[in-house]
Amino acid sequence: MSSVPPVLEDPAAPLEERVAAARALGDRDPRPGTFLRVPAGEFWRGSDPPEGEPPEQPRLRARTAAFEIGLVPVTVGEFADFVRRGYLDRAVWSEAGWDWRERSRVDRPRFWEDEAWQAYQAPNQPLVGASWYEADAYARFAGARLPTEAEWERAARGEDGRRYPWGEDWDPARAAARGGPRHTLPVGCFPSGRSPHGLLDAAGNVWEWVADPFDPDLHRKLRGLSVRQPAPAPGLRVARGGAWNAHPPQLRCANRNAWPPDARYSNIGLRLAR
Repeated sequence: MSSVPPVLEDPAAPLEERVAAARALGDRDPRPGTFLRVPAGEFWRGSDPPEGEPPEQPRLRARTAAFEIGLVPVTVGEFADFVRRGYLDRAVWSEAGWDWRERSRVDRPRFWEDEAWQAYQAPNQPLVGASWYEADAYARFAGARLPTEAEWERAARGEDGRRYPWGEDWDPARAAARGGPRHTLPVGCFPSGRSPHGLLDAAGNVWEWVADPFDPDLHRKLRGLSVRQPAPAPGLRVARGGAWNAHPPQLRCANRNAWPPDARYSNIGLRLAR
């Protein structure tokens, strides 16, 4: 197994050098497929006003059982086997996902053979252009699952309720976000953005689908508070973490975003858990 070049662990190295080293590593990158263990425990979830948006308010104490979560988002190289074998494997798809795949005649992610996106389809680039249905099926195909929202947030921010994986203050040198390159970067190019539990790219690069349906009143319900009316449109799925084209407040660990489960955008990927 190849080792990670020292420059990729050096926050002082220019971003261009770290990106070049990651691109040179390519399919020899040992970080995809690596899982980190998070022990059972409590953490601060969400935000209190005026911080954040209503769906993440109010802040509350939450708990997860022990779990494992991917060091980095799922990569193009990892997803390739699913393109070869998983799209036609009914056993790994949910009923709704298989119905969508059949109706849509989908057999690969949206940008898989898009000439304009080929520069960002190297083996250790984050996979994008996959719907929630595809992400859910891929996770099952890989012998894993999508993390829950609570698991994702705890792994990203640790137990102290910090705003970003690295601490309280925004720092553009720690994440791929709006104002930087206008595309994805190879996974793990921001060592100083590492989370308390060791995750890379928990802020920025790609949004990450999680298991949960989106309920904008979730935090109020968990605190036993009244909910807003009218009820939101059903069917949205949650994605967390922000992306290469997201504004800094969207990269906060508590931020909750959501799209229809068939959304297949150039800024949405996934991370596995088990």
